[in-house]
Amino acid sequence: MSISTFLQVVTTALLVAFPGFAQTDGSTSRPSFLGPGPMWRGPVRPTASNEVFATGNGCSMCHSAAHGATAMRNATGDDVSPHGLWQATMMANSHRDPYWRATVDKEVRARPDVAAETEASCLRCHAPMAHHTARLGGQPALSMKDALKDPLAVDGVSCTVCHKIEATGLGEPSTWNGHPPIGRDRAIYGPFKDPAAGPMKMHSGYEPQQGMQIRTSAHCATCHTLTTHHAPDAPGFREQTPYLEWRNSDFSTEVPNKSLAANCQDCHMADMGNVRIARNPAGRDFLIEPRPFRAHAFTGGNAFMLDLFAKHREELGVSASVEALERMARATRSQLSERTATVAVTKLKHMDGHLSFDVTVRNLTGHKLPTGYPARRMWLEVQVRAGNELVFHGGAPDEDGSLKGVTDELDLPHVDVVRSAKQIPVYEQVAADAAGRPTTTLGLMATKRKDTRILPAGWKSDGPHAADTAPVGIGDDANFVGGSDTVSYELLVNPAKTGRIRVLAYLRYQPIPPAWVADLKNVDTEDARRFVRMYEEADRGPETITIGQAFED
Repeated sequence: MSISTFLQVVTTALLVAFPGFAQTDGSTSRPSFLGPGPMWRGPVRPTASNEVFATGNGCSMCHSAAHGATAMRNATGDDVSPHGLWQATMMANSHRDPYWRATVDKEVRARPDVAAETEASCLRCHAPMAHHTARLGGQPALSMKDALKDPLAVDGVSCTVCHKIEATGLGEPSTWNGHPPIGRDRAIYGPFKDPAAGPMKMHSGYEPQQGMQIRTSAHCATCHTLTTHHAPDAPGFREQTPYLEWRNSDFSTEVPNKSLAANCQDCHMADMGNVRIARNPAGRDFLIEPRPFRAHAFTGGNAFMLDLFAKHREELGVSASVEALERMARATRSQLSERTATVAVTKLKHMDGHLSFDVTVRNLTGHKLPTGYPARRMWLEVQVRAGNELVFHGGAPDEDGSLKGVTDELDLPHVDVVRSAKQIPVYEQVAADAAGRPTTTLGLMATKRKDTRILPAGWKSDGPHAADTAPVGIGDDANFVGGSDTVSYELLVNPAKTGRIRVLAYLRYQPIPPAWVADLKNVDTEDARRFVRMYEEADRGPETITIGQAFED
């Protein structure tokens, strides 16, 4: 009997004798009723695995760059390997995210009667391997306490989550809210026809198959379409809806002949051209042809958190290098500044101290801007100069990231016409609890007080999911339309101020505004205190998405 066969027999015996046994390599895994799965062969073993999932370091055996291979490098020799990029992403670090951990503590304390349900709901998407291990094994839902000591949980949104999602039911509500269809088998899906299955089956026991669902937006929607409930019988509150917004846009690929058709992956996974997608475990190239490949960078809009990961890497247990995290933050800022929005200043008129102009913000994305987690906001900071003298300044941020002169940042009305610096166009969602009070607690959100996030191009009031994605609080603003918003400025400027008029319009952005951190300061837990400390030590200045300008003729 070979050593590997002997080990498999022993493992099987342990599973029979102790149903909670799961295969690990030196780490304590949460007890699992799933079988241990095939023994991995080769120089790299996953930290933890079972018959369905494995931590991402196991996949690095063939899907990371090596000095002796050209595979997974771009034309300039940079590492674009799936594992090399993924480990520095928000996906890989979804369970390490200190803001998320602090927020879970806040949510649990706000509604202690449903603490277990709240934790399980959050962990479905932030620790999906551990969650689905419990689900498939018929175990109770995962708790935060369990997750903290489970390497499958700590590995976040890992390779064998996304690549295990089946096509059945995708796009249907039953698969949203962290309910992707994942079966109890070794099938693993990729976009390529007739994959060379031998090496993967030999080293990991996974059986690669073509599954084009991995290139669809419905695939991403399983975790990025979320509904919360503030009471057992209350209507659901749409916390995150980028997929529904995309469906009601010119970007949708689920309806033929859309003018801007693109899936999530087309924007958030950069095209790397033709690349060999694997190398052998010894660090040499396989005899395989290069294939079209997209970067597993999942570039989004949260460079702030990537900066925190880099600064506090060891404290947070992040495996990616500082250099990799800084690279991912640069990629995020590049996406924000180059492929997210444009700002144009037009119709500039100046006569006898009366100054007027329009500022148009155009959304280049296939969803609302901003979208996703409801904390995110954008606003216009506008400066007017007469020669070198500043004669108007609206929307200026303080050093702590708050808006100067604003007392309550959760009570800012929508603005169509600006006549003073106190009127700031802010693009955001503000939720209310059952009593109508503004709240940043997800589990208390009952209605929307405001949703002025800029709609995607092609959004229609009679389109798919219009009721869930319609703007709220814009009044009769006819300039707030699918794809853009135009704000008119009507200002009085001292006629004594001479010099050519110049208007600068900055589109600012924050993923975590100060108002969303304020309540965390009252949560007396280790995770909450840690995040507040990191937040207050960080550079809280907003991101600049883009700038528009105009000069007086």
